[in-house]
Amino acid sequence: MRVLRPVGLAAVLLVAVLVRLHSQSALWLDEALTVHIARLPLADLPAALRVDGAPPVFYVLLHGWMTLFGQSPNAVRLLPALFSLAALPVVFSVARRQAGRRVAIIAVLLLATDPFAVRYASESRMYSLVVLEVAVGAYAVQWAWGRTGWARLWPLPLLSALLVLTHYWSLFLLAAVAVVLLVVSHRDRRALPVLGALAAGGLLVLPWLPILLFQVSHTGAPWAPGPQLVAVLDTVTAWAGGGTGTGKLLALLLLAAAVVAVLGRPAPGGVLLGHPRPLASALLGITAGTLLLGVGTSAVLGSAYTSRYSSVALVPMLLLVALGLATLPGRAATVATGLAVVLGLAGAVTIPFDADKTQAPQLAAALRAGLSPGDLVVYCPDQLGPAVSNLLPPGVRQVVYPTLADPDRVDWVDYASRNEAADPALVTAQLLQRAAGHPVWLVWQSGYRTFGTACQQVQALLAADRGSATRL
Repeated sequence: MRVLRPVGLAAVLLVAVLVRLHSQSALWLDEALTVHIARLPLADLPAALRVDGAPPVFYVLLHGWMTLFGQSPNAVRLLPALFSLAALPVVFSVARRQAGRRVAIIAVLLLATDPFAVRYASESRMYSLVVLEVAVGAYAVQWAWGRTGWARLWPLPLLSALLVLTHYWSLFLLAAVAVVLLVVSHRDRRALPVLGALAAGGLLVLPWLPILLFQVSHTGAPWAPGPQLVAVLDTVTAWAGGGTGTGKLLALLLLAAAVVAVLGRPAPGGVLLGHPRPLASALLGITAGTLLLGVGTSAVLGSAYTSRYSSVALVPMLLLVALGLATLPGRAATVATGLAVVLGLAGAVTIPFDADKTQAPQLAAALRAGLSPGDLVVYCPDQLGPAVSNLLPPGVRQVVYPTLADPDRVDWVDYASRNEAADPALVTAQLLQRAAGHPVWLVWQSGYRTFGTACQQVQALLAADRGSATRL
């Protein structure tokens, strides 16, 4: 049995590595947008991100990565995969320092097999970097907590600024951490210097502040309505792999383990529920506080929420669950951890083979088969442009509705008001003028928020002018 345990652990970690390093899907909208922006000269990134709504750190790193390794889907996805893998030993170190080797092994197994972590390890976005930064931040807090002198605090401002400049939802995480530190400070004065050091990271964010304030006022997430608070529980299901049977079962297991972590204590033959444990309570406060602040703010502002934003809270949640599983008596802990690993892998191993994130390859193939010099490709709405245009040959004339801009990026500034104010008839007339008698290829899809029936109107107006339309 002692031999089988390390072999089983190694096998699980090997699978975790492989599923992070393989993906068959073409780049979908957000990934294509990220690559199009990151390949710009570094001096142009602030202006591009100002209208995109994102902070700069991941784009700067991806820019350097693509300079070395190219812009293919496999190349740009390798960087987040490496971030995800790097988080595993950091989480192990954090958990071992705080709660011992048993909790550390469980925490690594949970993160290695978590379907949410695997999915965003295989997408060229900032979410796996956020997970790594949160883990490194937790290690830095532990390091500062166990030492004396102001020198111990120097990594904390840098790490808090990096978090904010990687994903803005880190502000909610830092706010939740601040509340927990204030509560802890009543019994441990070491919390206040740590809190002050984390807050000092705001000074490093100041150069980016004008862009951040503009983004808050003019970009947001207009592509979906604001969430309801039930999205907090839905997020746990998303961490567990979504609404599948295995995902729901794993979500229940995670929640149950979190309850045991907070209220449970080992007892002969089982677990006794009693007063909340300090470490588990702190992790619960950080996790739940982050989600409640983020989802609540999105609901108030009417801004869209999607579970990937919650990547900032994944590490404290999995540490909390690991504490709960380790609280169970020996055999029960092994069985429960094994079940969590199996359920996680059931949702994770299929992710690299999911080729349905986007229909861009099929659309691009249909276009390439019929395009002739001088043809005009139009995308309605503009959100269809980045993923498809990336697959067409250079030199093809391409524009988006309603701005007639290039399709490689989406201008999110005052997005809803601009789309609602656009005149489909006027835009169609401009398209026909640009086409100058050449065929017009309209790539369109209904149902996008803020567009109403505009794309259907453009299709009808083009067909009426040309006398016929061929649907592919």
